[in-house]
Amino acid sequence: MTPLILEMGTTVYDWDLRLFQAIHPTVQPSPFMLHLARGFADGPLVLTVAMLGVMVALPRLSMRLVAFEAVVAAAVALILNTLIALVWERARPFVAGAGQAWMPHAATGSFPSDHLTVQWVVAGMLLLDRRTRAWGIVIALLGLPMAWARIYLGVHYPGDMLGAFAMGGLAMLGGWLWRRHSVTSTIVPSSS
Repeated sequence: MTPLILEMGTTVYDWDLRLFQAIHPTVQPSPFMLHLARGFADGPLVLTVAMLGVMVALPRLSMRLVAFEAVVAAAVALILNTLIALVWERARPFVAGAGQAWMPHAATGSFPSDHLTVQWVVAGMLLLDRRTRAWGIVIALLGLPMAWARIYLGVHYPGDMLGAFAMGGLAMLGGWLWRRHSVTSTIVPSSS
């Protein structure tokens, strides 16, 4: 690698570590803060799954199709996360000695956050359809306390959250291109 790329990588990692240290407590948090952060670490994803379940249960087929697209996009994003981890396995903060894990977690790679990837990919896919846009906004906003909590609890860096946000953006772009292609294919039939 060139010196410029190495220097940029070092600068980004230093920024990420400083921001992590500003959010992550160095001493054990109070029981209230631990309970709150642990609830935010997983709770929004549980609510998102419940919202998708409600969308599937609604009598409108169009809502079911959008929910199904969101689930498929999230699955694809998780596969991409796995491929990213094969190329670049970034140690979690508690593994790297940058902080303490204030919740039980496996010592797997941290970039990007799988929890937040699912959250923001689902939100992005729902934001694409006017019928589910309000649901997408709620799910996207629920990702913010999740991101804070996972950093606060020492299982992710802020950069892991930005990686998840980027995955959500890629899913949204892919979904938009897919829908645009599908509409174009429907309007202009291909000649045989």
